[in-house]
Formats: sequence, structure tokens, C-alpha cells
Amino acid sequence: MLTKNKKTLIISVILIAVALNAITFCCAYPETFKPESPTLARDFSAYYIGEWRLFNNPTKIYSGSPQPGDYQILPKPQTFKYTPSFLILFAPFLALSYQDALIAFDVVQLALIPALAFFVYKIVKDKNLAIAAIAAIIILIEPLPTPPIDQAALNLLHYRFFSLNPQSFSPSYYVGYVLANAHILQTILLVGALYFGFAKKPWLSALLFAFGSFDPRASLLALPLLLWYNRQKILQFITGTVTFLLATNLPFFFYYNIGFTFLQTEVNGSIISQMYPYDWIPLYAVVTLTIIEIINTSSRNTKKPFRFPLTRETKRLETTQK
Repeated sequence: MLTKNKKTLIISVILIAVALNAITFCCAYPETFKPESPTLARDFSAYYIGEWRLFNNPTKIYSGSPQPGDYQILPKPQTFKYTPSFLILFAPFLALSYQDALIAFDVVQLALIPALAFFVYKIVKDKNLAIAAIAAIIILIEPLPTPPIDQAALNLLHYRFFSLNPQSFSPSYYVGYVLANAHILQTILLVGALYFGFAKKPWLSALLFAFGSFDPRASLLALPLLLWYNRQKILQFITGTVTFLLATNLPFFFYYNIGFTFLQTEVNGSIISQMYPYDWIPLYAVVTLTIIEIINTSSRNTKKPFRFPLTRETKRLETTQK
């Protein structure tokens, strides 16, 4: 009965977190029709113009300056910075106009939040109740401050967690939805990869990890925990990861040298940017699950009584006593 009540409480916390996430989306939605600034469109514009150039001007995908004949996004589209594999994920959205695609992308991210909640529940349901609840809140709402401390974080630090202002209780998700930024999607993919590793399904874990690696910062941080979860089938996971990464990126090295252009711009440092609130969503999720696994593993190990290795003589004596 205690276990059943515990799981019910965890599910209740997760459902509340999902509802708060949906409220955050509803508050952010009206802002998506405005440009980010008088000189720049939303983050989403980088994905749309990058995809558009893939089919119309592939040598300029990673160019930050407007190009002759570009799809018009006012006031100015941002620069595409992700790995070429992201262009595969984003391709269906090019069938829509820019604003319709932006809304559709945000709606898809919101629609996948229940999947994220499912992954979190499966990973934490057998852990300590308090730890499981904290993990669900951090991953599904992200109420933590995002260095450098911004106004939203300051609001949170001034005890406005229960304010209906989404910039207070969920600043990272709010900014992510307003800008239609893909780090919400990356969180879903990486946590999904962790879940499938946890569930002993290394090929699915590798597939989601490969697609979730379009921003390598969070994926590299998730790799140790992924290797740990997939340790019983480590060869399949490594083989799958290498296979899917090559399959989703290697063809771009032979198509107008897109892959080489990405590597060149990365080496030159022109695609490296500072940390924004939405960047912390996958980072906090991975760190939270890693800490939980460390605590859980340490707790299991301390409960096991220590025994000295048996010598042949002690083994013989134990057998005789039996």
C-alpha cells in the first residue's frame, strides 16, 4: 500500500508540473508573434532560414549575414548554429510559412512534454519520494536560476515561485517557448535516451541520443550517465550511437561540403554563443538525473554487508559446516 501511495504522489506531482508547463506555454504564446528585438527575429528564424538554404543556397547555411534571394524573415533571421543532423529533424516544418512553422514547432514541443513526463516517471518512480518529486519539478518546470542571473531568476529568488507569472516559476521554459527554441526538444530527446538506456533498449537510446546531440554541450554531459544505464549492453549502444551519428551527419559532408563548413565555423568560434535561459533546461535535467543515480547507487552499496574474499581454506570450512 505504501508503494502504491508513493507512486500516486509522484504521478500527482508530475501532472501538476505538466499543467504548469502548459500554463507557461499559454502565457508565452502571444509573444511569439513579435520579433525578439527591433533588429532580430526569434531564435526559430535560425532553424527556418537554415533549412530553407539547405534546399536553395546550401553553401550559406551557416552564414550570419542575409543572402540575396533569402526567404524574407523580418527584421532579420538569426544564424543557424546546430549540427547538420538537426536539418533532418526540422525538414517537415519548411512546408509551412515562417510564422505557422514557428507556432507548429512550439506546439509539437508542448505536445511532447507528456512523453518527457513519462520518461521521468519511469526513471524515478522507484527512488525516494522527495528526490523523485524534486527531479520531476526541476525537469518539467525548471524553476532554478540561470546564470548569469537575469530578471526572471531574481524574481524567483524573491520567493515568487508560486506567482502566476511564468517568468518567475518557469523562466527557462517561458523563454524557450517565446523564442521557439529547440532546447526543449533536446531535453525530451536526451531524457528519452536516458530512459531507453535505463530500460535496457540500447538501440533506441542511441537513436534518441544521436538526434539529441545537435547541441553537443548537453549531450556530452549526458554521455557518462548514458554509458552507465547502457552498461549491460554497452557494445550495442556504442555501435548504435556511432551508426546513427554517421547516418545523420556524414551525408552532409558530401552535399556542398555542409559538414566541413560546420566544422570550420565551429573551429573559428563563430557559432559559439553565451548561455541563455533555455540552454539550462537540458543541462539541469541531465545533472539532476545524474545526481539521483549517484545517490541511489551509493545507497544500494552501503546496504550490502562487506565480506572478505574467501580463501580455499575458508570455503572448505564453510562447506564442512553446512
